[in-house]
Amino acid sequence: MHGIRIRAAAIAATSVAAILLFGALLLSTVLHNHLLSNFDTTLHTQAADRANLIARGASPADLTATLLNESLIWIGTDTGLTLAAAGTLETSGAPAGTNTGFSTVKLAHVEDGESEHELESVRVVTVAAQNPDGDTVLLSVGAELEAVNDPTSNMRFLLLISTPALVALVGMLVWLTASRALRPVKAISTTASSIRGDKRGVRVPVPGTGDEIDHLATTVNHMLDRLEAHHARQQQFIGNASHELKSPVANLQVDLETVHIADPEWPETRDRLVEQTGRLTAVIEDLLVLASQDEDAQPEINTVDLDDIVQIETADAARSTGLNVDMWDVEPIRIQGDRDLLRRVMRNVLANAVRHAETTVNVGMHKVDDTIKITVGDDGDGIPEDQRESVFERFTRLDEGRAREEGGTGLGLAIVKDAMERHGGSVTIGDSDLGGALITLSLPAD
Repeated sequence: MHGIRIRAAAIAATSVAAILLFGALLLSTVLHNHLLSNFDTTLHTQAADRANLIARGASPADLTATLLNESLIWIGTDTGLTLAAAGTLETSGAPAGTNTGFSTVKLAHVEDGESEHELESVRVVTVAAQNPDGDTVLLSVGAELEAVNDPTSNMRFLLLISTPALVALVGMLVWLTASRALRPVKAISTTASSIRGDKRGVRVPVPGTGDEIDHLATTVNHMLDRLEAHHARQQQFIGNASHELKSPVANLQVDLETVHIADPEWPETRDRLVEQTGRLTAVIEDLLVLASQDEDAQPEINTVDLDDIVQIETADAARSTGLNVDMWDVEPIRIQGDRDLLRRVMRNVLANAVRHAETTVNVGMHKVDDTIKITVGDDGDGIPEDQRESVFERFTRLDEGRAREEGGTGLGLAIVKDAMERHGGSVTIGDSDLGGALITLSLPAD
């Protein structure tokens, strides 16, 4: 964070320095032009007044007095011949030539009859007038530019010496402001670096300022909440998986340790071994699917004939049981989805219905507006309304003993719910017309 403060202070100081220097140049230029304009107006007024007097017949020698300090007055012909001249500035002939208008020239200063070697910048205005004889008379009034240059130079000097102080002040203020603004970031960083496996409940401090840093702290805490929840799910998953696998493995071990192939009970034991192996396979497959879903693996999206999946899985369920498994109102529907995942959804829902049905399972699929509805109903005992959400949690069984005997893993409906959400759909449980449970799968139509 030191780097951020240094960069912020450096950028601010550089920007302010550039702005101040540009402002100083602009301000001094404006001031200089304004003072020069006023100075020129004063000179022109004095020259014009004398020109009017000459036109009325005044003698040039009577017009050499001036109220300006360090100035000169020159009156002469249009050929440059001097008729009268006076002032503290030395000139030989017309000080700025015989052209009328404003000009700046270099002239020596005269004091006590002696001229100084250093030349001064002098502003001169020259106007023309006609005397009563009709002759053209040129009149030049000039004065040193100290009244213009000195204030401009003084202002430039003050701005230049104050600029470094202002730049340093701005840099220091930005450094302090950045330090204060980044203080919550340091607290967030310190707290985040202290979070370990045994401190998963710790959260970074939220400054409560409502700015981007406050949003950052809130986002980090939400992320930590998700990580903690994910860790809790993993721990629960591992515990439940260990519990589910322990029973069939223990049963297999007992049967393998106690039975001999020549034993008359071998056929019965073999059937139990096959059943236990099938249950292990089902649990492991469901665990692998859940592990993949927990890793947020993206479904492999392709064009899928949904009616084919429903018909194939329904036919397989019918062949594997002595129940009456019927299909009705199955429309031909094609969607974009993961074929294998959708087949597992249908397989799990049908397996759940077959496991709890008494005699009949009904399957239907139709399109309602922009939603595809797949319904699977049975004539079993149904699911109490207050437990219809909990059955979608992992390793949940409403009838623990019966489910274990019939091979339920308690994972099937959890896989269904997650798979439906990955396809932008949902799953709900209601009452079937047959008297048991009705599972409804809803998918968005393409």
